[in-house]
Amino acid sequence: MKKITLNLVLSLLSLVFVTQINATLPVHEAQHDRAAISVDNPWVRSAPPNAPILGAFMEISNHSDSDIKLLSANTKGYKRLELHKTVSQDGMMKMIKQDFMPIPAHGKLTLKPGGWHIMMIQPKKVPKEGDSVVIKLVFDNGLSKTIQAKVRKGRAMDHKKMMHHQH
Repeated sequence: MKKITLNLVLSLLSLVFVTQINATLPVHEAQHDRAAISVDNPWVRSAPPNAPILGAFMEISNHSDSDIKLLSANTKGYKRLELHKTVSQDGMMKMIKQDFMPIPAHGKLTLKPGGWHIMMIQPKKVPKEGDSVVIKLVFDNGLSKTIQAKVRKGRAMDHKKMMHHQH
């Protein structure tokens, strides 16, 4: 009887030990995933109260050994958010909707006016300078990050550069 009880106790202790080890694995992986992506300097360009579209910009760093894609961005108070890239096409600057934004392994993707950006379409209310907009970023590695982008003035694109691209 003592042998059965001892075996039962040892089996239960083994089960508890294995359960504890398994329970910590997802936490470690989740912490590693969170560290894989960092977002710096998120901001939204200020606009007049009747603006139909705003732009969000930031730097997204990938600290992992694999390329990662930004798949989408979401926030409340807008009809939709789209991933865009400004390109020169047929002598004109055009904003082209993208299915994703690539972030190279151990690299950085810079979202800035005149390049990659998040298009924020049809705001219910245009935020004022100094406000913050909460944006959720979703990546193809299963990670999502919620950031606060400060609304501030941004430089308008250089009109001379725009004219040069139109000719």
